[in-house]
Amino acid sequence: MIKQVMMGPSKALHHWAVSKMTIGNVLSQTGYSNIQALHAEYAYELAAEEMAREDMMMSPAERQHEADVEEVWEQFSDFLKEMVPPAEYDLEIERLLPLVQMRQQAQRTAAASSFNRRQ
Repeated sequence: MIKQVMMGPSKALHHWAVSKMTIGNVLSQTGYSNIQALHAEYAYELAAEEMAREDMMMSPAERQHEADVEEVWEQFSDFLKEMVPPAEYDLEIERLLPLVQMRQQAQRTAAASSFNRRQ
């Protein structure tokens, strides 16, 4: 049985632009119904690749900061949405970061110490 291999958006757009493949042939080889959807997927892939590249370039401290910001948003998103204007989210998140960091440190200390253990 012959298995049809579908082209990805970047390869399909390359064939369309460089090899002068017709739009109908490009769409039939990709499974997309229109060229706009194909281009949107290509743009999404480019953005995802750029984000992955940026993530790889982040230092451990930057990664920890990103994780802390995500945790602030996870814990305080209702408060932020209801009480803080969107333009001030970054400022409020930076204000709440020490609270999350102190809680994390307390949890690490409690996990490492021998609280409630009889010796």
